[in-house]
Amino acid sequence: MFDQMMDGFRKATESSLQIQQEIFKQWSQQWLSAQPNLTGATVSAEWTRTIQKRWMDLTIEMLNKHRASLDAMYASGIQAIEQSFRITEAKSSEDYRRIIDELWHRLFDALKGQLETQFRDFQRWSEQSFDIAQKAQSQAQAQASA
Repeated sequence: MFDQMMDGFRKATESSLQIQQEIFKQWSQQWLSAQPNLTGATVSAEWTRTIQKRWMDLTIEMLNKHRASLDAMYASGIQAIEQSFRITEAKSSEDYRRIIDELWHRLFDALKGQLETQFRDFQRWSEQSFDIAQKAQSQAQAQASA
């Protein structure tokens, strides 16, 4: 039972990270490949650098949050391993069940918290990316009209 629980936690964590990395990769590629869609507009090099800098700053911020999330995940894993060593302290089947149940709840809460944090971070990144894109579009239109 314990092995199944740890294997399930490992698979859920790996899957979560893979999904987050894939989404981040797809959005990054789409955003970087997007060009201002303005007919006849000339976009200045300064404008392009400003937009790229904003997006780069946002990306670095999100990568730092991702690193913090990984650190938290490792800390949870270490705590789970430490707690799993307590299984040998079980004097009865009831103690064993209680320790396993406690460990399962901690792992579940850690994974739930990690997923919620990743979702909020991705949502924030998405909102700010759209904001940058909208401002870029507005600035490009203003330059085209001038």
